[in-house]
Amino acid sequence: MEFTEALQEFLFHQGFQRIKYDSKILWGKDTNGKLSLLEIVPPVLPGQKKMSLEQRDREMADIERQIMIKYQKKVEHLLLILRQGAPDTEERKEAESYPDVWFFDIKAGQLYIYEYQKSEYYNLENDLEPFTQKFLQKQAAEEKKELHQILTPVNTMLVLINVLVFAVLSFFGDTTNAEFMAAHGAMDWVDIVEKGQYYRLFTSMFLHFGADHLLQNMLILLLIGCRLERITGKLAYFIIYIGAGLAGAVTSVIFTLGASPNTVGAGASGAIFGVMGGLLFCILADLIQKKRHRVEEIGLTGMIFMVCSALSYGFFSNGVDNAAHIGGLIGGFLLTMLSRLLCKNK
Repeated sequence: MEFTEALQEFLFHQGFQRIKYDSKILWGKDTNGKLSLLEIVPPVLPGQKKMSLEQRDREMADIERQIMIKYQKKVEHLLLILRQGAPDTEERKEAESYPDVWFFDIKAGQLYIYEYQKSEYYNLENDLEPFTQKFLQKQAAEEKKELHQILTPVNTMLVLINVLVFAVLSFFGDTTNAEFMAAHGAMDWVDIVEKGQYYRLFTSMFLHFGADHLLQNMLILLLIGCRLERITGKLAYFIIYIGAGLAGAVTSVIFTLGASPNTVGAGASGAIFGVMGGLLFCILADLIQKKRHRVEEIGLTGMIFMVCSALSYGFFSNGVDNAAHIGGLIGGFLLTMLSRLLCKNK
């Protein structure tokens, strides 16, 4: 939940009601025949023009008159300016002429009320900081939990291995050079088919042509691999990943290297497409069995879009091995299905 949403929920429990007025975030509270208004000013975004307090005060004066006429009640107001950090000297100096202004640092959860400004407003001065501290603590706990969910052990280990292999190879040579990569375990027709060096089907899964290739694959793997690992478990996920990677490599040898024997192939994309295939199976299985979705953040439509987008990128780009992608996708789907069947039979 964003802070502004949480703040609005907090104000509702404090007896304030949302008042729709143009694009402003206004809250009102009926207090002994008087309407007390609170305007929340969200933090200024980068490139966004900042409105002066003089302009805001003039606008608020007009709003007060209109609301006074509409509700036939006296009106008072407070301007709550949200910031990412403490007010600077210029802002504090500008606020000296306006007693109805408070600054609130949402990053630290600290309220700034200066001596020339009203010191209380229906107990908000006492409740706002404790509420924000609880919100920040909850947010930190959720972020820690989310990080823990992303950094699952097997998937994180696979990412680190890919990065480490790339770092070592980069130290000794040029990872964008096909001959260098072939000399260090990448796939090519002669070595695999004619010389029988089948280990390259495995080693090529951990090699990448340049930093861009590595970064693109590892970011995708970090985001989706953890989800499949949480569903299938550590061992099953490792088998699915390696198995799909090998399936993609074999498919690449048959269709890509077979058609162009001088091609050198490497990359984790076959295994990554296998992870996509595994997630696709999990989503379809949940829908068929009418179970609670284990991949709720993605869903069937999102997963199909992800797969189609990744495949279409390969079809319309040069140097992309779509045979490995399709082989890995099918391999991951079938291996995940097999792992789920074996788990049921135990």
